[in-house]
Amino acid sequence: MKKALIIGGGFAGVQAAIELQKSKILDVTLVSERDYLYLYPISIWIPTREKSLDDVKVPLTKISEAFGFHPIIDNVVEIRSKESKVV
Repeated sequence: MKKALIIGGGFAGVQAAIELQKSKILDVTLVSERDYLYLYPISIWIPTREKSLDDVKVPLTKISEAFGFHPIIDNVVEIRSKESKVV
């Protein structure tokens, strides 16, 4: 099976991981510096105390377990395209 690596655990990265994994033709790994997806649209309610920081975060492990991709929580410091490596 071919592999896909997605760098970034924001909305676009998580959605890409979900959709690619659903295709069942790729084994998908997502690299994110955070262990959660931050829900920006509802974060506007944090200053008014209608929501807390925990209310606007969804753990990546919970999402990955539901959709089958592999999360790696770490920083990407270098991309070596000639070697097909991410450090």
